[in-house]
Amino acid sequence: MVSHAKKIAIIGAGGKTTLLGLLSQNRRAHRVLLTTTTHIRPVYPPQSDRFCASPSEEELRTALSADGITCAGTLGEDRKLSSLSDPLLTLAAEQADYIFYEADGARRLPLKLHAATEPVILPDTLHCVIVAGLSALGKPLSEYVHRYALRPDWAACPDRPIDFEIIAACVWDAARASGLSCDRLSVLLNQADTCSQSCAELTASLSAQGLRCTVTSLQKDGLPDFLAAF
Repeated sequence: MVSHAKKIAIIGAGGKTTLLGLLSQNRRAHRVLLTTTTHIRPVYPPQSDRFCASPSEEELRTALSADGITCAGTLGEDRKLSSLSDPLLTLAAEQADYIFYEADGARRLPLKLHAATEPVILPDTLHCVIVAGLSALGKPLSEYVHRYALRPDWAACPDRPIDFEIIAACVWDAARASGLSCDRLSVLLNQADTCSQSCAELTASLSAQGLRCTVTSLQKDGLPDFLAAF
């Protein structure tokens, strides 16, 4: 069977889990796999239609034969899901219409830098959404940016207040780490409801360099229109 699933990756910080849920719900009338290439918390019914912990090939094939959201991954001792095996991911690409997956971790912080081993982007991924949380503005680097010490200048000033320059640096770090061209990337500056400052200069700068950029509050406004079209 030919692989045909549309694969959408979500990376960054500050709303990935919410976005993963919104994307999945938007395509619930299709065969959707909600999963990860790193780690996520399980999504149980009724938020999903089926939950498959460490499934066999037959179990995953059966789950993806019906419309709806199948949350699947390898269940660890910490009760979190990690990536399915390569054969199962290949099977899913054949059976599912959509694969929405989280491709990095952020320890529930609103911003992050990427280690050399992340994000883990699946082959033939159609698009990757970079999320950054505006709730970090004005907060200290060391408390609100996961792996901030990967940049020596930030490690030397751990109490530096986060500004738009730092948010832009986190976005470009994610874009670089993804290994994808800008036309396959979008940026969601999330948590706009927490931000009293205008983001116009930041969005103009990112857009001028080829990144589609949207300011939103996923919790309040739901899925942006351009993502609903996937």
